[in-house]
Amino acid sequence: VNGEVPGLHRTMRPKAATSFDHLTNLCNIYQEIDLFLWLHGKFPSNAVEQISALSMKQDTINFINDALHKADKLSLNHDYISKDMRVKRAWSNEKIESKMNQSVGFK
Repeated sequence: VNGEVPGLHRTMRPKAATSFDHLTNLCNIYQEIDLFLWLHGKFPSNAVEQISALSMKQDTINFINDALHKADKLSLNHDYISKDMRVKRAWSNEKIESKMNQSVGFK
């Protein structure tokens, strides 16, 4: 009732992972396909969609396994150390600001 056609969408087509972000996306696609197949088992509707989903699920499993085998070659587009430093700095600034507000009488 949101205007979307039920079933699997072309945007869900799995592709080989080139980064950990892509690997995460493949895992999300797998979960969506698995849920679709579970729902299809509970509420059967379209056999063609089921066959397509089973094929996509197998392709996704293969892409995930390939990516895990070459994990040392996948790029990581996130700098966890820099993020951690920013979070610590923000927390420290909030702590200092809170102490200053308490000393002035704000709560």
